Amino acid sequence: MPPPLTPAFKLAVTVVTSLTVLSLAVCVFLALAAPKGDEVNALFETCSTTFKMGFGALVGLVGGKAL
Repeated sequence: MPPPLTPAFKLAVTVVTSLTVLSLAVCVFLALAAPKGDEVNALFETCSTTFKMGFGALVGLVGGKAL
């Protein structure tokens, strides 16, 4: 029997997913459309790191709930 999904867990997954998708979208936009520069590169690296951390958090949340 799967564990119950509480409203707090659903909220956490929704927020992490939203931030992860947003950071990925900004990364793609910066890679394709933004002019190159030091500030743009710094923002790209920040969004890339945020995407990686968000993906890891999602895997952790889902994996922790599966056990």
